[in-house]
Amino acid sequence: MIPLSQIRANLRFADDLLEMMEVLKAATARQFRILQAKRRGFEPFRNRLDEFMQVLGVGRFRHPFLLSRAQLPKAILVITSDEGFLGGLNANVVGLAYEQATVTDEIIVMGERGARHLSEMYSGAFTVLPAVGDDVSYSRATAVRDLLIGKYLSGRIGKVLVVHARFLSLTIQEPFVTKLLPCPELFRPLEQRQRFQPGQTQKKEEAAVVEPGPAQAVDFLVRATLTQQMYDIFVDSKLSEYSARIVHLEGSYQEITEMNRHVLFNYFKHMHQKSDKDIREIFASRLKGARRGFEEEVQA
Repeated sequence: MIPLSQIRANLRFADDLLEMMEVLKAATARQFRILQAKRRGFEPFRNRLDEFMQVLGVGRFRHPFLLSRAQLPKAILVITSDEGFLGGLNANVVGLAYEQATVTDEIIVMGERGARHLSEMYSGAFTVLPAVGDDVSYSRATAVRDLLIGKYLSGRIGKVLVVHARFLSLTIQEPFVTKLLPCPELFRPLEQRQRFQPGQTQKKEEAAVVEPGPAQAVDFLVRATLTQQMYDIFVDSKLSEYSARIVHLEGSYQEITEMNRHVLFNYFKHMHQKSDKDIREIFASRLKGARRGFEEEVQA
């Protein structure tokens, strides 16, 4: 039988753990709401880009960012988290990245915990970068973008992929692959971008002067687009982290609450047994005393 002192200590520990879970849930939910309010998504930027490209019409020009080089290895950026309660999410993202990789590909992992997951299944070398912090910024997105573009323009890489967690809802997150380079789809021909409905008047194509030239315009637009894409991927990954942590904390909270009920039940059970034993001992002692007194009176 567990001593009552140990049961009381277990109850105090369970109560403290529940309070800590409540604080963690509240803090994570606040971070989730703040970041979700900042999330805009890539579509508004893409719509403005399409409008701009309709004027420029640079889709017919050749540029390294637009050329397919399928015979060359890939660069795969894997975005994981170093926060707690996210082992399952990290494992899913790393598992998808491992499926995409070959022995000749170059892998870059953001996050020490993700790197540990990958080292357990991948025997090749890979680069490790710090994970995305809570302060998602365009400066970090630009730094990662420049790293990937530098590898692509070196001529040794034919494709750049980003494997990350995609946020779908508070309870659903999934690993996802986003292709960054090459990106010819950004500069689709004008006739493929415009879809006129019957009865709609087609706008006259506007003329534009491209300075200093189409190649420089494509280079600038691709870099700007990739910056926005990387920022959106970082936001998506952090939203997935927060939502997965909230769900995990809620599940742990329910488990600890159930364990606490069990400990509390055992506590009252022990208290009842102890009280019952004390009452029986007191009653037996008094009964024994009464009998002794009766026997003494009879003898007298």
